[in-house]
Amino acid sequence: MRMKIVLAGALALACSGTAFAQGTSKMMATEKALIANEHKMLDAVAKRDTAAFSSLVAPDAWSADQSGFMKVSDFTKAMDQLMIAEQHIVDPKVSWIDDKSAIVTYTWTGKGTWMKQPLPEKVYVSTVWTEKNGKWIAVYHQESAAAAPPMPMKSTK
Repeated sequence: MRMKIVLAGALALACSGTAFAQGTSKMMATEKALIANEHKMLDAVAKRDTAAFSSLVAPDAWSADQSGFMKVSDFTKAMDQLMIAEQHIVDPKVSWIDDKSAIVTYTWTGKGTWMKQPLPEKVYVSTVWTEKNGKWIAVYHQESAAAAPPMPMKSTK
């Protein structure tokens, strides 16, 4: 009897390890897909491709930056005011909220203008993605311009 319990425990442990590995593999694949979606979303913005952008973002999504909050519908109407000359995603990471929601964080670097005003060249970004009907879509996007480096202290000598 004791041997059956030990075997049953070993079998359960082996199965849970396999399930964990499969779950981890699926999560890793999803993380790669979310980071790829983030690139697609930024490329669509740079090209001012509202159709491609809208295919990745929930119609009721919001964003926030130093200008305040904006509905995605207002952003797409004004997308032609955004000019991106260069952009890069630096050090992207995915943090899981639950099995259907995750946050992609990274540093955006680049050059461009919004309504003829220069964009900050370094921005900290987070996008909340959620799976709806089998498709991952962005539901919230936040950007914080990096602070300027401190001025060097003057010598008092």
